[in-house]
Amino acid sequence: MKRILMISMLLLIALAGAAQAAHASHGDVGIGLQLGEPTGITGKFWLGGNNAVDATIGWNIISDRFTLQAGYLYHFPLDVPTGALAAYVGVGGLLGGGGYHPDHPHYPEAYILLAGRIPLGLEYIYSPVSFYAELDPLIVLLPEVKLGFGGGIGFRFYF
Repeated sequence: MKRILMISMLLLIALAGAAQAAHASHGDVGIGLQLGEPTGITGKFWLGGNNAVDATIGWNIISDRFTLQAGYLYHFPLDVPTGALAAYVGVGGLLGGGGYHPDHPHYPEAYILLAGRIPLGLEYIYSPVSFYAELDPLIVLLPEVKLGFGGGIGFRFYF
């Protein structure tokens, strides 16, 4: 039992060290562009260790609406020979709105969209640039309760 506990502790320390090394190779603030739903400007702020917050402001081209989204992300570092690679999962929110579309089957009038989001992604950081792909399952609360998806691909410059 002591042996299993000791091995578990050593693995935990090694993972924490790898996460800190990956984080230390770039700055705390990243700003860039995202293509997808939404397409716009994205930012990320590392809180320390494996924790970060992100935000994107942009336009949903398919849904034809303005979107502001933000969330907390927890990263799981993956071993790569160069740079830093991490899978991540998070929780956050989305606020959006659309204009008057009389021919739209669901939203013929202007509307406000409010949703919870669960970002799932993969980010590769090769200092000072990162590239990511993200899928966001959504729980839409307004204007009607339903499920949806968002996400995209993007890059950020860290400083």
